[in-house]
Amino acid sequence: MPQPEFPFKEMRERVLADMAAGHCVSIIGLSNTGKSMLMRSLVDEESQRSYKKISGREGYLVYIDCNRAVAISDQAFYEVVLRSILENLSGRIKSTLIPTLREHHQTITEADSSFTASLSFNLALSDLCEQVEQDLCLLFDEFGEIYADLDERALLNLRALRDRFHDRLVYAAATERSLSELRGESVEDEFAELFSRFTYPMPLLTEAEMELLLDRLDLSGIPAAARSKIHELAGGHPGMLIAVAQLLANASRDRKVDPEYLARVEPQPRAECLKLWSQLENNDREALISIVLEPNAGLPPRQIHRLERLGLLREGKPFSPIFTDFIARKGRGADVEAQGVFLDSDSGDVWVEGIRVPVLTDLEYRLLDLLYTRRDKLTDKYQIVTAVWGEDYLGSVDDARVEKLISRLRSKIEPDPSEPSYLITRRGRGYKLLSASGKS
Repeated sequence: MPQPEFPFKEMRERVLADMAAGHCVSIIGLSNTGKSMLMRSLVDEESQRSYKKISGREGYLVYIDCNRAVAISDQAFYEVVLRSILENLSGRIKSTLIPTLREHHQTITEADSSFTASLSFNLALSDLCEQVEQDLCLLFDEFGEIYADLDERALLNLRALRDRFHDRLVYAAATERSLSELRGESVEDEFAELFSRFTYPMPLLTEAEMELLLDRLDLSGIPAAARSKIHELAGGHPGMLIAVAQLLANASRDRKVDPEYLARVEPQPRAECLKLWSQLENNDREALISIVLEPNAGLPPRQIHRLERLGLLREGKPFSPIFTDFIARKGRGADVEAQGVFLDSDSGDVWVEGIRVPVLTDLEYRLLDLLYTRRDKLTDKYQIVTAVWGEDYLGSVDDARVEKLISRLRSKIEPDPSEPSYLITRRGRGYKLLSASGKS
């Protein structure tokens, strides 16, 4: 069965063209924006053929996952680079060179100083570039953490190797932010300077690319009619698309819960929002809150451009309604209040009068989330059954079952369940969660 087409084809061709022309390329993007997917695709057979077609030469494109480094250090970086080269090129380069590279790798592994490791690394790369006719493209994925801590001498070594073998050695690096930002430097170092003209942010997926990614996921449980809703909720963010798609595919088929409600209350999409939020600087967070809560306030074009490059905005708005809802909750304040019921949708924790309550069951949490979003408003049985159990249960969930669930929830959130202060009943009309104790 043929593999579905790759989603980031345009970006991949741009990166391959730049490397084939001898340029170092930097790819930036926050969590789960598809950087690793793109970097891994650069070493497949199609990319190898494309590189040769563009450059007119064979190229060895070597994928290096920096997360495989055993430590955050120069020596560990040298080791994982050379290990990846051996894994990828054994059997592809002349056999007499392999023992030499293995000796250098062993020396790096056993080195008792960074200087010794650096010397062996330089010798290994020099031997490789001098003895093979093909181009060598080193693709540093998950590079941000280790790059931020590399000693300046290690970066100068990489720059020196590039300068020496500029006609056949290029680098590509995937990081969350630009290289200069990661090291907190006002001026690019000599290594970061290599990438300054060829730095590309990961774009949000187009409608067609989202379809391609869904095909690659092969989630047969997703109804065809649900795909457009998945597109809307994901907004082109690959991580959000996967989270929402897997959530809907794994949802029980006999429950017809609104997809948007399900995506908002379940942990997977919220986790994607948290990953993004945790990587943002305070000024980025404040700008997003302003866009959501004060849309007419206006932001400087430079700030808008920055958020767009981070893949957080589409047409001036947050890319996903799930992320918009997350930002709104952050903007209204996530501090636990001393009075009333507080539900932190991001963590799933529930607090009453400043005290964290016991863990809720799935049904209890769904009920509380519904009532919490409708604070001080009546919620009837139809709304509860639809949100908690699903539309298919409208005829089978009776008043007693709803009341029993209400009672269980009261036992966990009410200081005195026999005299409820927050979760009250309006006989014949429904239920209401009060924002302040005693308010009717």
